[in-house]
Amino acid sequence: MKPGFDITPLTLGTAQLGMNYGIANTEGKPDEAKAFSIIRTAFENGINCVDTAADYGDSEKVIGDFFRSGNGNREEIIIVTKVRLGQISPSKTEVSIMRSFEKSAENLETGFIDILLLHDAKEYISHGREISKSFERLISEGLVGTAGASSYCFEDIRRMIDNPVFGAFQVPVNLLDSDVNVTDAARIFREKIIFARSIFLQGLFFLDPHQLRGKMKEAGVFLERIGGIARELKITINELAIRYVMSLKLADSLVIGADNPAQLKQNIELTSKGPFSEELVIHISKMLKGAPEWLIKPYMWTRMISDEATSGS
Repeated sequence: MKPGFDITPLTLGTAQLGMNYGIANTEGKPDEAKAFSIIRTAFENGINCVDTAADYGDSEKVIGDFFRSGNGNREEIIIVTKVRLGQISPSKTEVSIMRSFEKSAENLETGFIDILLLHDAKEYISHGREISKSFERLISEGLVGTAGASSYCFEDIRRMIDNPVFGAFQVPVNLLDSDVNVTDAARIFREKIIFARSIFLQGLFFLDPHQLRGKMKEAGVFLERIGGIARELKITINELAIRYVMSLKLADSLVIGADNPAQLKQNIELTSKGPFSEELVIHISKMLKGAPEWLIKPYMWTRMISDEATSGS
């Protein structure tokens, strides 16, 4: 049975509110007025969930300041945030998680965090027992609603799935990265809250393939195919990306950020259009097969470019 949260189909991603985020973001980090306008637009248009993290610059504090200034009703909003352990010994895990929780709660102007995720599911490999114990304590003390993890691939969270402490997961799902859907994940995930993130692959889908440089040129063929499918369907790439992920029927909510209120309203409208037909989803999947691993994992982009520079190519 899924944890008892009634989450809207669209969750507001707030990495953009705390730092310069996204390869196609030309507006940069918004000032307070613009950030508040984005959050307010989300709530006024029915979105009831915001996703943030301690690692997203001052994103948590921006959200907390929004509530501190008398905007919105905290009780009506589901807040998702994340903790990262880093290089610490297992014996220090509980202290680290508790301190991270306290800091996030202070930033967010709340005494209760609805969903607390491990920012890097790989940390569970070496700190699993301690992480489970810490999250269980936070839940039992009424400080956290449910716990879980964010991951770059299904394998990173496979060992966490059967642990009853973990009720929510974030996974990347997009036009080029839907590997999680060809495993037994859909069946296993039925009892969990699933957030799909990286819907636009950090904005890569919106770049002109002819403007790509270095190793990123290899993405050009996939961007051209995506553009071709959108033209064939007479829709925008934005609509294609959102409705495709919705069509996979894996996620309870799509985590999507916005550079401005107008962009957010557009995403809300596109989400309301619903999924594609099963036949169309199969067609799109076949057209976009074969993206290399480094391309669908943004954390590898910098390394690929660095390796290329080092080799002198």
